[in-house]
Amino acid sequence: MSLLLVDSLKKHFGAQDVLRGVTFQIDPGEKVGLVGRNGGGKSTLLRLIEGLEQPDGGGIVLAKGAKLGHVPQIPRFQAGQTVKSYVESGLADARRIELELARATEAMAHAEGVELDRLVKRHDELHHRLEQLGGWDLSHVVEAVLSGIGLPESFWERDPITLSGGEKSRTALARELVAGHDLLLLDEPTNHLDLVGIEWIEAWLRELKSAVLIVSHDRRLLTNSVSTILDLERGTLKRYSGNYPKYVELKHERFESERRAWEIQQDFLRKEEDFIRRHMGSQRTAEAKGRQKKLENLVRLHEPFDDIRKPAIPPPKTERGGELVLEARALRGGYGERVLFDALDLRLGRGQRLGIVGPNGAGKTTLLKMLAGRTRPLAGELVFGHKALCGYYDQDTSELRIDGTPATEMRRAKPEWTDLEVRSFLARFLFRGNEVEKSVASLSGGERARLCLARLLSTPITWLAMDEPTNHLDLSARTSLEEMLGAFDGALVCVSHDREFLDGLCTHILEVRGGAARLYNGNYSAYRALKTSEEEQLSGAREAAKKLEKAQPKPAPEPAASKSASGGKVRNPWAFEKLEQRIMALEDELKTLNTSLTTEEVYKSSAKVRDVQTRIAEVQRDLDEANEQWSNWQ
Repeated sequence: MSLLLVDSLKKHFGAQDVLRGVTFQIDPGEKVGLVGRNGGGKSTLLRLIEGLEQPDGGGIVLAKGAKLGHVPQIPRFQAGQTVKSYVESGLADARRIELELARATEAMAHAEGVELDRLVKRHDELHHRLEQLGGWDLSHVVEAVLSGIGLPESFWERDPITLSGGEKSRTALARELVAGHDLLLLDEPTNHLDLVGIEWIEAWLRELKSAVLIVSHDRRLLTNSVSTILDLERGTLKRYSGNYPKYVELKHERFESERRAWEIQQDFLRKEEDFIRRHMGSQRTAEAKGRQKKLENLVRLHEPFDDIRKPAIPPPKTERGGELVLEARALRGGYGERVLFDALDLRLGRGQRLGIVGPNGAGKTTLLKMLAGRTRPLAGELVFGHKALCGYYDQDTSELRIDGTPATEMRRAKPEWTDLEVRSFLARFLFRGNEVEKSVASLSGGERARLCLARLLSTPITWLAMDEPTNHLDLSARTSLEEMLGAFDGALVCVSHDREFLDGLCTHILEVRGGAARLYNGNYSAYRALKTSEEEQLSGAREAAKKLEKAQPKPAPEPAASKSASGGKVRNPWAFEKLEQRIMALEDELKTLNTSLTTEEVYKSSAKVRDVQTRIAEVQRDLDEANEQWSNWQ
């Protein structure tokens, strides 16, 4: 039985048909991604399912008794609530089931016959439902979710009103994740998460027993967390089984198949119409009339539509500069007395591609602005290379004048351009016709992002500094941006949470974390593989050290005692003293080896870790033999 059934759904705003007979279903536990152009109706569809808007036609049926969850755009917090208590309020249903389950268990102790059978059945239903909602340790679930999405323990007792906008959104998301809804609607859930949080929520969604409908432009999320893609295009919806790469493959195959069928029918129609035209009124008139009647009853195929509209983003004109773009020496960044990073050394060469990653609040944007010359460092020196001209992209699009239009904003960047040049350039960024005169205030986030890119790329530069350049862009616009940056021969420094973007473009990753910065060779996947390997080695080394520490025998008595294990006088006191000295030397060596496993020099090298662990095994073996010899000394 379907959990959600949407049948022939219609919605229009004025003369615009946003949804034209949309039909689909979602089954229990199914993970579904909803994709489509910005402004294509995805969020409208979610609001209709949530009941926040009413359709103009069609229907939406949610299975009887099913719980529907969604993250509110503006979460409401009650007075006296903390972050943790707000998230725990999402467990109200689970707490009620816990209480009912306890009552059923107590009643079963005194029930008999039919009543006992009914209670047993109800007990099993409640037990199964509680497992779906997260099991018995619900407090642990809350803490795991809060930590996973980037709200550590220091946030848990804070008043939610004191949080930033992004932190409030994460708090609201955490509440819905723990609530155990039968169907959870998520609209761009990764917008306010850092990379660690994004990877965590991917894993959480994969294990979640609830069904989920996700609107997202994060290709890696759609690859790793969903099994079905719904493609909303021109008000109609098509369903594809599989994750995002499979959807891209199947969509192309469907378009090619439908186009071939349409072309075959068009060829058939042309031949039939030509035959009718040539033979109507001739000796073959009867045959011509028969063919004409067949054509009138023929179901005509519509020309298949493949929305290939995407920005034709041209690479910026680059000035020929020196091999060195910039060099940072002992750079310190922060605000006032708050230091975000210190003693940062960095050298950026011509054509190098550097991605900056790290937790939210670590100082990524601050560092990018310093490298771009937008803010001054607290300490250190920044040296720019010959003819180093930076093009800076601000994710907040704050450079746009709210009372301007795309046309006036382009004229501010290129006052020498004619109206035709302005319109022709803006058309490459999908601003056509009257759209070039729309108010900036009325533009969507994606449209503002495209306008900022147009302004940025209209001027000669030698390198780009970009802060979250894929934010607000839909999938086709992201593809166009990546193609442009791939063709750009200047250097690129970017802050991004888009792993597909970082993988495709970056040759180095700079991690900013805990007041320090570390440079890694390779793209994001190479960086993550190295980080995972280091974490596993460190964890293994610590675990091995703990086990060996527990297994160590009690120290031998002082050599001066010259006593055997039985307490009597020892034979050959000189040899016995040498044995005790050897035991103490082996214990000292074992302690030194265990300590070395936790040093950076060792745990960063898998070869050194293996060598140390091998030596530990050898020393432990010799120590066991020596202790056995000492215990049996006569």
